[in-house]
Amino acid sequence: MRQFELMFIVDGTVSEEDAGTVATAVQSFISTKGTVLRADAWGRRRLAYPINKKTDGYYWVVAFECEPGDVDALKYQLRVNEKVVRWIVTRPERGVCVKPVEAATPESEASSSVSATVSEAAIPSESASEGGPMSEPEHE
Repeated sequence: MRQFELMFIVDGTVSEEDAGTVATAVQSFISTKGTVLRADAWGRRRLAYPINKKTDGYYWVVAFECEPGDVDALKYQLRVNEKVVRWIVTRPERGVCVKPVEAATPESEASSSVSATVSEAAIPSESASEGGPMSEPEHE
C-alpha cells in the first residue's frame, strides 16, 4: 500500500453541514479501499480565482494509504460529485511519511522539530573563512 494525499474543495454555496456530509462520504469511500491516516478541515476560504462563477469553498486535506489502482476509483467519485469543485491527489515526497493521528504524539514531534533543522554543518567555522574558496585574493 502506498501513501497519498487528497486535497479537495467543496462548493461554497452549499451549507456547512452539506459540505461536511460530502467530506464524510469521501472519507468513507477511502476507508473502503484503504486507510485514512489524517483528515484536516481547513474551513471556508476564498478561492484564488473564480471557478464556475464561485468565489468561496470548503477545503479538506486527507492523507491516506491504499493500492495505486484504487486511486482511479476515488478520482472517478470526485469527478462525478457535483458539489466538489476541485481536487488533486498527490504522493508525499520520498522519505516523508504521514503518521496516523493515533500514532503521532506531541513528545515525538517536539523533539524532532527545531533540533533537526539546525546542524553544525550549517554554521560556518572560522578556519573556512581564513583561506577557503570564498576568501578575497591577496594583493602583491
